[in-house]
Amino acid sequence: MSFVGILTETSLNVTFPTMMKQFKVSLDTIQWTTTGYLLMIAIVMITSSYLNERFTAKQQFSVACIGFIIGSLISAVAPNFVILLLGRLVSALGAGLSTPLMFNMITEIMPRAKWGVYMGIAGLVIAMAPTLGPAFGGAVTYYMNWRWIFIIVVIFAAMVFIMGIFVVGKYHEQKDNGFDWLNFIILSGAFVSLTIGINQISHGLANWKLWGLLLLAGILFYTFAKLSKKSTKKLLDLAVFKQKAFIYGALAYFLLQFINIGTSFVLPNYVQIVSHQSSLVGGLILLPGSIIAGLLNPYFGKLYDNMGARLPLYLGGGLMTISSILFAIYGLDLTVMMIMIIYGILMLGHRMAFSNTLAESLKLQQGNLRADATAVCQTSQQLAGSIGTAILASIIAISQNKGGASYAVLTAKGSQMAFCFTSILGLIILGCYLRLFRLEKIKTKTKK
Repeated sequence: MSFVGILTETSLNVTFPTMMKQFKVSLDTIQWTTTGYLLMIAIVMITSSYLNERFTAKQQFSVACIGFIIGSLISAVAPNFVILLLGRLVSALGAGLSTPLMFNMITEIMPRAKWGVYMGIAGLVIAMAPTLGPAFGGAVTYYMNWRWIFIIVVIFAAMVFIMGIFVVGKYHEQKDNGFDWLNFIILSGAFVSLTIGINQISHGLANWKLWGLLLLAGILFYTFAKLSKKSTKKLLDLAVFKQKAFIYGALAYFLLQFINIGTSFVLPNYVQIVSHQSSLVGGLILLPGSIIAGLLNPYFGKLYDNMGARLPLYLGGGLMTISSILFAIYGLDLTVMMIMIIYGILMLGHRMAFSNTLAESLKLQQGNLRADATAVCQTSQQLAGSIGTAILASIIAISQNKGGASYAVLTAKGSQMAFCFTSILGLIILGCYLRLFRLEKIKTKTKK
């Protein structure tokens, strides 16, 4: 169910040029079908720690499937952009519930010594789905039309629901601590303000809406943190942030997904607009690297179990940084073959680091806080996808609006700037790992 839910995150990216013409909207508007979807997933994931205590796995799974099916059906028949976006927001319920549930079941059921392997398998779902999306979306759009993307995933979701309802069960006793509606509304408002504010970048840094919405988001985050300390009801336990090493692990996890989703948004559009290739080619260029790196994901988890976190995290973060730098250097004249090779390197790095960063971050928390830590990490990686798509789309849109050259050349220049930005983020990821391991070393010495 997580795979089907996440698949549609990026399957629409390759259809953007087609839908822009059909609905007569710009790139920074149509990308809300991805940004809004990821934002809604992040909002749903805020509640995952509470839902894990309040409801059984079967109940959560059932609601996830039904919500995803209804939303996808709305999108399939959407007559305009607004209805399409509405359907995307409803279907976000599926991925928003399924993904945290998957990770909670791993930490709850599986032995600690096997976390790396099972996190690797779960990470295969999280990482493969968004990168297989463009190939899936491109092929469906090329041979049929984009509406069939939703029809096909509805069929898959229905099959998953029928099979899963007999398998997923109840794994712990439920308890109702009361849901913190006030903090939920405040935190949701902060996410929405942050995402909409970042989308204003395309209108220039002097835009008052940009800074006003970012200021509002900051105030709401601060208010949430203050109220959470006094609240007796359940939403997110901010005690997870008392572990400083966890903060750096969660930040690295956020940035890894930012680069992953952002890159999978930029490249299919680059190939179609700059290289004048079909939607099919735009989707398929990401497929080889995704498959090869994805199949190695469980091995990378085993590497973590056997050799610790340093090797997969440093090497993975390094490969992502190097590939982003290569995209930035050759951004004006990337060929299809160059994109496939460099993207393959990026995916190897992402798969090596992504799930293992989560496992290392959750290892730092006590058992009763792991569901909250999972909620924080999974919410952050969905927010990363939403913000990543918005920021990179804005960077490209700024270049496209400058004029003085063809639309294709301006798109290439914007893409190059976007990759310069992701290169900086890659360096920050490596810095997070350095700090994470130093704090872990200090904590180990203190215990001794």
